[in-house]
Amino acid sequence: MEIHKPKFVKGLALEVFVIVVGISLAITAERLVEAARDASEAKRVMTRMIVELARDSSDLALNIEYLIRAEVSDSLLTEWSRGRIELDSDSISVHASNSLLYTWFASSTAEIEALKSSGKLHLIENEEFLVKLLRHYDRYSDFDIARAWAERASLQLLDLYQRNTSMTTPQPPAQPWYQMDGVQLGRNLRGNQLLENYLQHKKYIDLEILRRTRLALARAGALLAELRSERGY
Repeated sequence: MEIHKPKFVKGLALEVFVIVVGISLAITAERLVEAARDASEAKRVMTRMIVELARDSSDLALNIEYLIRAEVSDSLLTEWSRGRIELDSDSISVHASNSLLYTWFASSTAEIEALKSSGKLHLIENEEFLVKLLRHYDRYSDFDIARAWAERASLQLLDLYQRNTSMTTPQPPAQPWYQMDGVQLGRNLRGNQLLENYLQHKKYIDLEILRRTRLALARAGALLAELRSERGY
């Protein structure tokens, strides 16, 4: 039987063309679906990240409030111990309790950790923003170091107070957290060099953590503003 090669070649070429076009369309459709899915997921990620950064900002601001209170009490008790100012027994008790305060910031990192572990950091398309975001979250490890540092200083002071005054602990959120006998503190600890050294050490730590916390709050606020702008809030 005679084979008409031109027709055969033309038919084969058309069939190949149809297959290639079909595959290309299928790949394009799949990519479009994937892009739409990524865009939708990226929006949800950004929304959750806004919530986490807002929570962190609130916690950081609260920590600043406590750190300032601690630093003021560190200073006043030092001046009182050195005989430069007078404090009544109630004030001594309150400032002694405040001097034990230290940062307890617990960062919200669930969203960024989920993106890292799932390999989906690409959902944040703005690379400059992603670098700033990762750098911000990396600095959260500073607070774990600071917390341990401040906790040790606070425990030193607490031990000294416990050995020199009676103490009760009211139910939270009552303030001050520790209620001490200011009269006993005045009688037993005024002029005590160890107390002054502990207070100065604690003050240095409080000021350093206060500096770091203010920087973290500024970073979180800037990132939050940028995210809200992206989402049109």
